[in-house]
Amino acid sequence: MTNEQRFREIYTTQISRAGAPDLLRWLESTDFFSAPASTKFHGAYPGGLVEHSLNVYYALIADPSRPGEPESRAICALLHDVCKANYYEPTEPGADGAPRYRVKDRFPFGHGEKSAFLIGRFMPLTDEEALAIRWHMGAYDDAARGGSRTLSEAMSKSPLVYALHAADMKATEDEKRRGRE
Repeated sequence: MTNEQRFREIYTTQISRAGAPDLLRWLESTDFFSAPASTKFHGAYPGGLVEHSLNVYYALIADPSRPGEPESRAICALLHDVCKANYYEPTEPGADGAPRYRVKDRFPFGHGEKSAFLIGRFMPLTDEEALAIRWHMGAYDDAARGGSRTLSEAMSKSPLVYALHAADMKATEDEKRRGRE
């Protein structure tokens, strides 16, 4: 089964919220399933974004004591990086022939906040889901690095904020480690 097929299976069996089919159709109209997850840090290859989204999902559900209902965990994990759809463009391949990418942000709206906004165009998010997706970058978010205390407030209001961030970090570090092997 391909990563795209796994994503679709999890998405359609775990997410039944109004608007979910419309969001999936929108994802299909973008490069979400073929896009990289980053330019060089992790998943910097075709399909890296959907693979990373699945890895975050698996990390988030690995511990059944993690906060959030199964649907909320699926929404947060699978969709936390939809801001990266139509975000990268290929450049000249590297000397090794591997694909290379650069950012071409057609809608500069931030990172987590952009994902929450894009999802909200199609289906409603709970407050906890919106906070978790908005703050999934944790201390690496530009606002947190700039001194905003909102991340701490969000974490105190919803344990799902930290849980998604931790799953995202675990998936990213595992992906980077596999890339070095």
